[in-house]
Amino acid sequence: MVTANVIHRVFRLKVGENIGTAFAIAEGGKEYLITARHIASPLVGLCEIELFQKGAWSQFQVTTVGHATGDRDISVLAPLKRLTPVNPLPLPVGSDGLVYGQDAYFLGFPYNILTKFILGGHGFPLPLVKRVTVSAFDQGAFLLDGHNNPGFSGGPLVFRPSNHREFQVAAVVSGYQAIEEPILLRGQPTPLSYMYNTGIVVAYDVGEAISLIKANPVGLDLGAT
Repeated sequence: MVTANVIHRVFRLKVGENIGTAFAIAEGGKEYLITARHIASPLVGLCEIELFQKGAWSQFQVTTVGHATGDRDISVLAPLKRLTPVNPLPLPVGSDGLVYGQDAYFLGFPYNILTKFILGGHGFPLPLVKRVTVSAFDQGAFLLDGHNNPGFSGGPLVFRPSNHREFQVAAVVSGYQAIEEPILLRGQPTPLSYMYNTGIVVAYDVGEAISLIKANPVGLDLGAT
């Protein structure tokens, strides 16, 4: 069962025409919003994003903390207004303790699917959750056996370290590995093809987000809210 300290930190995000998922963490006593770079890459400096709240998109001002480079599909934003409950349960951040072959979970908002369940007075919707198996480690990326869908990008990958009851954020969901497959007509080849979802989810180590934060620690001071 995924617990409230995870659920209340996951948000449906819109940046321009890009829609995905983001999640909040506390680092150094400040609040930050983490998502996938391929969603948030247009953002620079002080700007606006939209979060789905009370059945509609609401605008929120954020400061761009940074975008990861290379293959690392991570962006960090600093909201100007607190997003999490005033007394949230802590959510540890880091991939230490994630082991080969264990179960993990990722959360988000695929295909515009929204339940009628609303979280608390802020009116944020309940995210969907999926379970995966940690299949491989690949230089800052995790390959996961599961089935990702459009809309989960930017969501958190969470797990329970051995002999611990509390969840921990290990990574940021990026997408899935796809391969090109031919389209057949009555068993015969055609010039058409499609990209097949292999069932391998790709997520990037949240440590990259922490590095971006330490380089530019401009988050909202939680002690002052």
